[in-house]
Formats: sequence, C-alpha cells, structure tokens
Amino acid sequence: MSVSVNAAGTDTAVRPQRKLSLRVAAERWSLIIAFVAAAVIFSAARPSTFVAWANARAILDNASVLCVLAVGVTLILVLGEFDLSVGLVVGFCAAAGVSMMAFHHLSMGVAVTVSIGAGGLAGLANGIAVAYVRIPSFIATLAIGSIAAAAELAITQTSIFAGLSPSYTTIATTRVAGLPLRAVIAAIVTLAFLVLLRATVYGRHASSIGDNVAAARLTGVPIERVTVIAFVLSGLTAGLAAVLVTSSASSYYPNIGTGYLLPAYAAAFLGLSLGGGLRFNVLGSYLGVLLLGMVTTGLTMLNQPSWMAALVQGAVLLVAVAGVAIRRRSVLGR
Repeated sequence: MSVSVNAAGTDTAVRPQRKLSLRVAAERWSLIIAFVAAAVIFSAARPSTFVAWANARAILDNASVLCVLAVGVTLILVLGEFDLSVGLVVGFCAAAGVSMMAFHHLSMGVAVTVSIGAGGLAGLANGIAVAYVRIPSFIATLAIGSIAAAAELAITQTSIFAGLSPSYTTIATTRVAGLPLRAVIAAIVTLAFLVLLRATVYGRHASSIGDNVAAARLTGVPIERVTVIAFVLSGLTAGLAAVLVTSSASSYYPNIGTGYLLPAYAAAFLGLSLGGGLRFNVLGSYLGVLLLGMVTTGLTMLNQPSWMAALVQGAVLLVAVAGVAIRRRSVLGR
C-alpha cells in the first residue's frame, strides 16, 4: 500500500499498490504460453518438418475457414448470446453457391455472392428471432440451423459436386506476397471485426449489451438493432467460410460445415484467456484458431489417429470454460 503526502506533510490519499503475481500473469497470458509451448513441443518432436515455412503457411491456410467463423461467433458471444447454427449455415451457403455453377452454369462471382448473401439471410432470420420475437438464442439458432440444413439438402438433393470451375478454385490456390489468399482473407476479416469492436460506436454498444443488457437499454442503446446486425455479420462470415472451404476442396458434399461448430467455440473461449478482462475478443479467437490448427497439424505429424484432434478440441473447450468460471469466481470473491 502506498501513501501520497502533500507539501504540508499531510496524507492525501491511500492507494493500494497492485502486485502482478505469477498466477495473475499466467491467467492473463495463458493463451500465449500455450501457443509457445505447443510450438516448442512439436518443433522438438519433428524439427525437420514442423519448423518450416511451408508448414506455417499450411497451418495459416487450413485455419482460414475456422478463423472467419470464429470471429463471427465472437461477435455474438460479446453480446452474451450464442449462434449454434453456424456450421449448418455453412453447408446451406455452400450448397446455394455451388448450385449456381453446377445447375445454372453461372459465373464464379455469382456463386460467391449467393453464398455470402445466403449467410446474411440466415443471420437476419436468427437476429429477428432473437431480438424481436425474443426466442432464446440457443433455441432460435438451433431451429434456424435445422431449417438451413433442410434447405441445403433440398437444393442439392444430397448430391456431391466435384470438379468446380477453375476460376472458383483459384480462391484457394492464389498467393499474395507468399501467403495463401485464404489466409489473407481471414486476416482481413479478423482485422475488420477487431476495428468494429474496438473503435466504433457499434462495438461499444455491443460490449455494453453483453455487460448488462438492462443498463444498456436504460442508456438508450438500440439493443434490437445491434443484435440483428451482429447475427447478420455472423451469417455473412458463415457464407464466406462456405466459399473458402468449397474452393479449397474443389467440391461440395452434404453437411460440409457440421464439423466447424465445436472448434469455433473452442477458439472463442480460448480467446478469453488473452488479457485480464474476461471478455471475448477477436484477436484472442484468431490466436485460438491458430493454436488449434498447430496442435492438429502436430498430432498429424506424430501419426496420431484422426479422432485425436476432435478429442483435443473438446478437451480444450472444457478446460477453457472451466478456467473462465474459476477466474470469474475469483474476481467476484465467491
């Protein structure tokens, strides 16, 4: 504790001196610590292959779809809501976009526009159901996701489309300054959402709703509008993710997006361990995705079975949520 003294020699204030304990530092930077630890472990295990620019480039490329989804999910979590439809919406958007080329022989630009637009439409439906109809986001997004899955199957008739247009697959094969275009797109989306949440009135409104929705309403925050916009943006990221995944695979198959829900939320909750504010943040989600990608790649190089990656993602989500709960109880003194 420190005491400040004025010119007359009297005490003017008593300020507690904050001490940065090892535990607090570990809690605030646990994501960075885990990131570095994973890099060191896999580099030591496979020094000739893991520590290579080609491998780093592959991790960034493979993580691009999940990065785009995770930042969209993060925006919803900032509001204190959930979007459980993102994986199914990816499948719906992929079907909508690819069908433009497969059935109607339209251009790559039309396919991309339809995919992203379909995601925005699904997000709008989620936003209206949550903000205006007042359906809990768990139920509303599950219902919209189910409708999206049905629409996906109705569009494609459970068909598999292979050999997509070469102009469409160039999205996955193009490089910008040595980096895959998909990775560059993911970084741009992350930066855009980071600016949106950190440097705009909308971001402040979103954070205030997540902190205390009743207080936000009393201060005049347009809660319904902010919520709808957030879900629309999340839907747009799902549509973009659909473009990235189908262009990489050069094909479409039913339920192509169902495997992305769990890792997207695992990455977002991992992001809570970046800094000491116990707030969902876009940069933390981005690093969380890269950590999961690094671990998945490392396990593959160590010849571990394919199910190990799903096991690790589930364990990471469980540990991350448990860590947040412990930190919240510590902050609240419970």
